Amino acid sequence: MKNISLLSFFALVLLSVAPVASHAAPLDGWYDKKSSFKEKPAGMAFHQNLYVEYRKLSKDRASDMGDGTDAELFNHKALLASTRSAVQHDSVDDRKLSEAQRKEFAGAVDRLHSLFERGGRELAAVETATAQVSFDCWIEATEAARKDAAASCKTKFMNALMAGEAKANRQLGQIQVVSPVPAPVVPEAPVAVKPPQEYYRVPFEFDSTKPTAEGEAILAKAIKDVKDIAQLKIALRAHADRSGSDMYNMQLSKRRVETVLNRMAAAGIAQERLRIVEAVGESRSLMKTADGVKAPENRVVEIDLRQ
Repeated sequence: MKNISLLSFFALVLLSVAPVASHAAPLDGWYDKKSSFKEKPAGMAFHQNLYVEYRKLSKDRASDMGDGTDAELFNHKALLASTRSAVQHDSVDDRKLSEAQRKEFAGAVDRLHSLFERGGRELAAVETATAQVSFDCWIEATEAARKDAAASCKTKFMNALMAGEAKANRQLGQIQVVSPVPAPVVPEAPVAVKPPQEYYRVPFEFDSTKPTAEGEAILAKAIKDVKDIAQLKIALRAHADRSGSDMYNMQLSKRRVETVLNRMAAAGIAQERLRIVEAVGESRSLMKTADGVKAPENRVVEIDLRQ
């Protein structure tokens, strides 16, 4: 031993205590990537689905060479969920992102928190848990510059988020009046910009939440006209014709306005821009008819931009 260098001595010490795993990656033993696998879903449905989704994501990242850090992170989140503990989504500030990416993820966080506040964990447990885990998947893949994985996770996040929003709305019966959010104070008032038109009617098929072919074209035009005018407030009012019972038509009009809300959300129109959202069923018919009449003029959602 007297002729061995100091560097070689420390190398021998490290080798003597390092775990031996002939079929594993050199750093595989340094990370805890599998301790959640033996657990079982527990607690409320939201926690159970968080556990399932985070464990699945941990397995996926563990299969990527050199991605032990995030595999361990998601494994620990799965473990927390299995103990019914609170599990937070990744923080935007903890990831290395460009300013444009940071802005996009901050907007996504706002929508996710809005779903939490509307009872998404209880009313849409599967969708809300999937949205949270997909957000983590999206932001992690974006930081790592894995474009295909980031795009896939973003799509899964948006689909789960919109499904959770719609389900929470239905459960709450909350499509009535949405209180406006006060506009932020700015030093100077923005220059008023008007869309090509200020009022649209989107016709729907009979006894359906699907717009007619004409309605699809009108809805697409309305969204295109308003989405880039951020200061423009939007009022939505959904109707049904007078065939069927009052209660049934009220529920039908609620589902129709949800269709328009979801299409606007998918186009990136913020919920804060909604001045009022109403479902009025057959109570305020646009064309007066006798009870039981199937009038297509009354099967519409109004998009009103007039202030």
